[in-house]
Amino acid sequence: MKACESFNSGKNKILIVDDNEFFLKQQMACLDREKFQVQTAASGREALDKIRATPPDLVLLDQIMEDMSGWRICRIMKADTATAQIPVIIVSSGEKEASRKEAAESGCDGIIFKPIRRDQLLGLVDEYFGVSFRRWPRASVSIKCETNCEGTVKEGTIISLGGGGVFLSGGPFFLRGDTCQLRFSLPGFTREVYVREALVVWSGQINGTGPEGAGIKFLTIPRDDQNSIDKYVTSLMT
Repeated sequence: MKACESFNSGKNKILIVDDNEFFLKQQMACLDREKFQVQTAASGREALDKIRATPPDLVLLDQIMEDMSGWRICRIMKADTATAQIPVIIVSSGEKEASRKEAAESGCDGIIFKPIRRDQLLGLVDEYFGVSFRRWPRASVSIKCETNCEGTVKEGTIISLGGGGVFLSGGPFFLRGDTCQLRFSLPGFTREVYVREALVVWSGQINGTGPEGAGIKFLTIPRDDQNSIDKYVTSLMT
């Protein structure tokens, strides 16, 4: 997939910023050329120039570059009213807990860690552009759920459940881009559901004014557990 010199089509526009050509190409290869128009920048200053000249719809921003850090670029963008609303996903190669803390403090909208996996990157990007797990049928529920994010175990309540994921209240637990495992029991089913890997694609206040929560997309789930969720949701909707 070849990067464009400037944005000029109606496709969703993504700017990838990294001073390492390998990682630039890796991220470009993950993105669907039919859906996205991709531009690249190999330094922080080049990125800021391109963002100001032709604002993208989303920025994938490397954490560590020679001329300035991704955190600094994000702070500059969020302090400028012309660029503050552009979503920024930090692509980090640093220690996870420290990077998550810095991400929250710098105002970035999400974080993903190297080595990059295509399913994780697309899960985040698609959610920003409205191509999300919410296309699955969903049912309103109230189910206790245990989450495990990088060894930190907490409990929340699933308030919306579908075959593609859940909305979980009881945070704030997560940043966009976090991966986690989920365990919960469906009423009337003896088998506990275990989602081996899930991706946080949204976090914040539910409906803008409700409790803190997270939208979590299933990535790896046993077939039997997937079937149980589908049957349970269907039973609630009939």
